[in-house]
Amino acid sequence: MKRMNRLLIGLVVVLVMTAFVSSAAAQTKPQPAGQAKAQPASPAKAQPKAEAKPEAKKVELPPAVAKAVKENVPNAEIDKVDVEDEGGIKLYDIEFKAGKGEIEVAADGTVMDVATIIQMKDVPKPAAAAIQKTADDAKATIKQLEKSEVRAEVKIEGNKGKIVKLAAPKYVYEAELVKGKQTGEVQVTPDGKIVEALKWGGEGKESQEKPGKAAPKKEQPAPKKKA
Repeated sequence: MKRMNRLLIGLVVVLVMTAFVSSAAAQTKPQPAGQAKAQPASPAKAQPKAEAKPEAKKVELPPAVAKAVKENVPNAEIDKVDVEDEGGIKLYDIEFKAGKGEIEVAADGTVMDVATIIQMKDVPKPAAAAIQKTADDAKATIKQLEKSEVRAEVKIEGNKGKIVKLAAPKYVYEAELVKGKQTGEVQVTPDGKIVEALKWGGEGKESQEKPGKAAPKKEQPAPKKKA
């Protein structure tokens, strides 16, 4: 009996050791090649939002101005609007897309002038010669030509402006010149007289030099009479 018990105890010990070894081997079993442990996904970083650029403020046209634009330049799409003040009178300078020219209208709806884009062959010879000379002297290139039909003008009396409608329209030819990164304008009459000398955008200075004033002469002292 004692021998039998010893055999049973030994068998139990062998079974326990076998089970322990098998468990340890299972825990240390290497993973098959190509299979990596799944890493927990890291939360995606939020990308900073691009700052929205502020939109250019749109100018709202008064009803009288909008009506004048529709009547004089129908089916034209507005590209740019500038508002100026001359002697307390608001003037809306409106440029159109697709080469439709521009128009200037006072706040009360009075059409000041209408400009259409033309070619050099459409410019009277004296005006064309004056424009070409201005471009050559400035070593600039003629980019665009416009014919302006002036219907009304602002007359300044004191500090106040007054709109004066012309009995018959006047015509002015305007040339846009380019020199490097500069853009300038010159205006001439049909007979070639310069109405507005060449001015470069952003500078506000005339390209043509004005003659300077002569320095006042110093008075010489009268010679003393000998006694």
